Amino acid sequence: MCGLCLPRCPTYRLFGIESESPRGRIALMGALAGGKLPPTAQLKRHLEHCLMCRACEASCPAGVPFGKLMETARELLRSGEPQPKPAGNLELLRRLSPALRLYQLSGIQKVARGARLPRLLGLDELERLLPRSSYRPRLREHYPATGERKGTVGLFTGCVVPLLDGETLTSSIRLLTRLGYDVAIPRGQGCCGALQRHAGRADLAYREALDNLAAFPLDELDAVVYVTSGCGPELLEYERMTGLSPARRQRAAMMSSKVMEISRFLAGIDWPRGLRPAPLEHTVALHTPCSQRWISPKGDPSRDILERVPHLEVVPLPASRHCCGAAGEYMLRHPEIAARLLEPYLEDLQRLQPRFLVSSNIGCSLHIGAALREAGSTLELLHPVTLLARQTGAA
Repeated sequence: MCGLCLPRCPTYRLFGIESESPRGRIALMGALAGGKLPPTAQLKRHLEHCLMCRACEASCPAGVPFGKLMETARELLRSGEPQPKPAGNLELLRRLSPALRLYQLSGIQKVARGARLPRLLGLDELERLLPRSSYRPRLREHYPATGERKGTVGLFTGCVVPLLDGETLTSSIRLLTRLGYDVAIPRGQGCCGALQRHAGRADLAYREALDNLAAFPLDELDAVVYVTSGCGPELLEYERMTGLSPARRQRAAMMSSKVMEISRFLAGIDWPRGLRPAPLEHTVALHTPCSQRWISPKGDPSRDILERVPHLEVVPLPASRHCCGAAGEYMLRHPEIAARLLEPYLEDLQRLQPRFLVSSNIGCSLHIGAALREAGSTLELLHPVTLLARQTGAA
C-alpha cells in the first residue's frame, strides 16, 4: 500500500489515476473477491488494462506477488462465463500460415491493404503485425552436431516463432550444431501456456504444460533452450503446478531445472577456437523485454553474446525500462494503449539511429516492427542469436 510501485506501472504513468495502478487494482480485486463490488464493465476494464509486465513486483518492498493476484482475479472474472479460447488470433495464424508467404511475396498483401480488406474483415491489427517476410521452416525432430559432439539440447520453439520468425529458429539450430550440440525438437510440444494463463484460463495453460512435459525426453537432454523470453517464466513455473502425480511432479521439476534462454546457454559454454564471429562496424540498440528485466532472476543475457562480435557497439534502448505495450496479445486487445506506450521507443530509435535493433521477445518484435514499417524506417529488427549466427557464418 506504500505506492512505490506507481512510477513503474505503465498504465498509471499513462492515465495517472489510482484504478490504473497496482495499488488500485489490488483494491478492486479485493472488493471483487469479497463481494463488495460486482464485476462491472468498468471494473473489468481496469483489470484488463494491466499488461502483466510485473514491473511493480520489482519495486515492492513487501514482495507482493501481483502477477499471481492478477491471474487469479482474471480467473474469477472468467468463472461461470462461456469464454472463447484465448489466443484465438494465434489459432487463426496457424490455419493461415501455409498461405502467409504467398500472401506477402505475390503482391496480394499490398492489394489487400490498398482495398482495406483486413479492416473490413476485422483483422487489421493482426495483419499489420506480419513481418516483411513470414518464413516458416520445415523442422526435423533431430539435428546432429557438427564436429566434436558435446551434448544434446531440446529446442522449445513456442507457438508464434515457428509461424512468424523462422530465421531465429534456423539460426539457433545451425549455431547450436556448429558448437557441438545435437538439437532435438519434439513434435508434441506447443504453447508454453503464458497467453492462456494471462487471459484467466489456467485450465488451458495446465493442459499446455502437460503436453510439453510429455513431449521432451528430459533424461536425454543437457538443457531445454527457448528462443523467446516470454516463454521462460512460464516454463519455470511448471514445477510449482498443483495437482500433479508424483511422476509428473518429478518431470516438472526436471524441466524447470533444465530450462534456459538460448542466449544464456550460448554465453555459458565453451566455443571452439576456430569459430569466431566476424567483426561488424555498426551500432545495435538492445531492447530488454519485461520478461527479462522484471521477471527473469538473471536479467538479459543478450549483451553477453553480442559482445562476442568484434567492433559491434551495443547500446541499451532507454525506453525499455518500461513496457512497449506488446504484452502477449495486449497489442491486439488494446491497440490504442499499446501504441501510446510504444511512442518513447520510436523517439529513442530516431535519436540513436542504430543499424540494428535486437529483441529476444517475438511479441515485442512484432509490435515494434509494425510501427517501424509504418514510419518508413529501414532499421533491421532481429533476434540477437540471428545476428550472432550471421557473423559466424551459421545463418
